[in-house]
Amino acid sequence: MSLTALRRWILPNALDLLAPDGIPPLVARVLAARGIETSEMADFIAARAVEDGPPMLDLDRAVERLRRALAARERIVVYGDYDVDGIAGAAILVRAFRQLGVAVSAYIPNRYEEGYGLNEEALRKLAADGARVIVSVDCGVTAVREADLARSLGVDLIITDHHHPPAELPDAFAVVNPRRPGDASLDKELAGAGVALMLARRLLGELGFALRRDELMQLVSLATVADVVPLRAANRALVRAGLETLNRSPITGMRSLVERSGLKLGHVNASDIGYVLGPRLNAAGRIADAEEALRLLLTEDVDEAKILAESLEKKNSERQELTRQVVRGARERAEERPEAWATVVADAAWPAGIVGLGASRLVEDYGRPAVVIAIDGEEGKGSCRSISAVHIAEALDECDDLLIKHGGHAMAAGFSIARENIPAFTDRLDEVVRRRLGGVRPIPSLRVDAEIEPDALTSRLALELASLEPCGAGNPRPHLLLRNVKVYGIRQVGADSDHLRCKITVGRFTFDAMAFRRGEHVEAMTDAGFVDAVVTVGAGLR
Repeated sequence: MSLTALRRWILPNALDLLAPDGIPPLVARVLAARGIETSEMADFIAARAVEDGPPMLDLDRAVERLRRALAARERIVVYGDYDVDGIAGAAILVRAFRQLGVAVSAYIPNRYEEGYGLNEEALRKLAADGARVIVSVDCGVTAVREADLARSLGVDLIITDHHHPPAELPDAFAVVNPRRPGDASLDKELAGAGVALMLARRLLGELGFALRRDELMQLVSLATVADVVPLRAANRALVRAGLETLNRSPITGMRSLVERSGLKLGHVNASDIGYVLGPRLNAAGRIADAEEALRLLLTEDVDEAKILAESLEKKNSERQELTRQVVRGARERAEERPEAWATVVADAAWPAGIVGLGASRLVEDYGRPAVVIAIDGEEGKGSCRSISAVHIAEALDECDDLLIKHGGHAMAAGFSIARENIPAFTDRLDEVVRRRLGGVRPIPSLRVDAEIEPDALTSRLALELASLEPCGAGNPRPHLLLRNVKVYGIRQVGADSDHLRCKITVGRFTFDAMAFRRGEHVEAMTDAGFVDAVVTVGAGLR
């Protein structure tokens, strides 16, 4: 078996670069390759927040209405979403109201019974229970009909969201979304919890916000990383600050979650949020109801936090097994349309809470947009993941007449669809993606940040590269090309033997390494002996 690259490597252009004072040459090369000017590098490394700039449209209007509600003791409800962004954003607002001496309730819809976003039945129930102001988090920007219902029920609906806005905005009391047309605010890439944080800060004032800053910042860092928004500009500053306080003084629930997951406080990084903490918080909403995750982020009771963390650990294990089943089935279905421009697969056996994970794997496999649909009766719930060249939320806009509802952003989106419309949607999306790609099939690629000599791979290099943290979307850990790497001690690992663990010798040094999604290449790797490899350097390099 021959050993081939999973992706086409895009090598960096040779740069004649003079690194700014205090910035290691390799770090400067990486930043320059990512479009950061030398004059901006120091600020990027320091994760300095950008200027505040103008407030988001309707932000002050929303704050004014909330202050009137507080003065009149009207009932306020925070309406979140069942993923980490929506849960953490809801927790931010609930904790902000606590600072004002008010206990507000939070409502998280059930993924399986209610679906995504605002829904009419929930609005009617909340209004009947006395709610006069409802604040959405991470949802609502497409809820035109629901906003009209809220108005008819005598409820002032304040929408805070970050998703791609439709042509027609809801007629809500306020719509706070940095992506709105005409919005002059600077931070367009905030997560839903980031938008909620801006509302909380404005509501509390600088003194009140300072008193709650530590807990709110660690919540927004969780959401920002888990929602895979770019870790640039404001998001980078928010995550850096949130990780600092999470490691120094975690809220009760996060301490229990970190300890139960096997991480060590003081060393939690963005990757740990993305691959360890985020999946556990998401597991509640993927398997059943997200209420446990919200309770964990709000509790001040140590014993309750430990019980909830244990429950999320078990749900995450169940989620992992379901993910393996869905991915296996989705891959089999995808093989039926090998020439598709967008992979679309559907099945009644797949849980709606898992299909997004399946879509992510299909994008990795084929390098094209992917949609995985869970069918329940006569309706399907679909989750989309995309590639940088196709704005998937805009692509769904072109399929609007075939969908019940939809929403999302450039790289991820979701929708509901009548079962009978799935074939027509498959054909339509295929044509939309083909047109948006200009008829040129995308080639899965990996952008290499720098080629380095073997002797450069040292613990000092790991420390230098750590200055680029937090790393994630928009600022991944640097991909470094090493030539003529000796690989040995290769063995398959993972529940499906889909990863490889090995040792690599580079120059004078030997390291433990992982090759993810390369399990079937164990023989080829063994036969090759020496390979060219693109590697990322973890904090554990010694």
